[in-house]
Order: sequence, then C-alpha cells, then structure tokens
Amino acid sequence: MAREKKSTHKNASRSRFLIKQAFGELLHEKELSKITVTDIVERANISRGTFYAHYLDVYDLYTAIQNNVLETMETGLEAVGIENLISDPTAAINLGMAFLAENKSYYGLFINSSHSETFFNRVFELLGVKCHPIIEKLFEKNPVRGVCFMHYTLGAYEEILRQWFSGKLDCSAEECASYLIDFYMKSRPEEILAFSPDEAETDISENAP
Repeated sequence: MAREKKSTHKNASRSRFLIKQAFGELLHEKELSKITVTDIVERANISRGTFYAHYLDVYDLYTAIQNNVLETMETGLEAVGIENLISDPTAAINLGMAFLAENKSYYGLFINSSHSETFFNRVFELLGVKCHPIIEKLFEKNPVRGVCFMHYTLGAYEEILRQWFSGKLDCSAEECASYLIDFYMKSRPEEILAFSPDEAETDISENAP
C-alpha cells in the first residue's frame, strides 16, 4: 500500500510538471486567452482526465503557478525576516536570485509572456504589504518620503528582473544579485541607515498580545 501511494504521488507530480511545462511553452507562443486545455494536453501528451484531476481550467492552472511562486517567496521572506530585508537585503536577494537561476528557463516563460504584469503585480504587492508597516513606522515624520522610497525600490527591482529574464541584461544571477544589492545599499535614506532590526523585533514582542 505504501509503495502504491508513493507511486501515485510520483505520477501526480510528474503530471503537474508536464502540464506546467507545456503551458509555459504555449504562453510563449500565444495569448493566455487563446490557450485551451486541448492545447495543453496535446503538448504534454497526457489525457484530458489527467489535466482535470489537477486543475479546473487554464486560468486555474495559471493562478496555481503564481500561488506556488508567491508561497515560495513568502517562506523565504519569513526565513530571512522582513526587518533584516529592509535593513540589509543581501541575504534575501542572494537567496532569491539563486532560486530564480535554478528555475530561470521555466519561470522566464511566464515572466516574458504577455500576461507577466499580473505575476509581477502579485509579487511586488506581497513585498509592499510585508514592508509597509515597518516603512510607515520608520518614516512616520515624512510618510510620503517612505512610500516614495519603497515604490522607487520595488519599481527598479521589477525592471531589472524583467531585463534579466528577457536576456537584455547579460549577466549571471550572482552579478544581477550584486547589482540589486548595490542599488539598494547606496540609495538607502537616513531613516533606513539608522534602523536596527533587533530594536524592531523587540518592539513587536513588547506590543504582542
């Protein structure tokens, strides 16, 4: 029974991989709205039943892929600590770029597609939500300055990643990470420079119910 469950799980994982790979290739060839389940199952060489065992339709598949990326990203942010990310994002950026480098050919299909805007909006919305409470506190004397800094940084990062995935930024993942880190460290305003992650964690603990 254990072997049977293991085999079933392995087959399900392989099916999802084939579906996502086929979908990514198709996204590079046509608009999302024009991709059908038939297109995917023919490209993946699987049955329609196998597709529907995992996803409701094409849009459910697309959302599932985005959710997977966001979950991975959120786990990474929690591991690094959002306070540390704001103070010095070196560890988070190196970790993130290493992950993207391992999966560049796959995620690049989605990021370079005509529907990448939705993906990037969700990624940077997550970052904004995570960072906003701390940025708001740090820049309480000048909230507009804080909001501008946050969106300036996120906007720059988004464009750099777009360029890197498209191949227009011809450099390795390590070099790209170095550029992103250097950009942030040199553009940090005095409020960020004076920020102590340890003090932030203490404040959070003291205010916890």
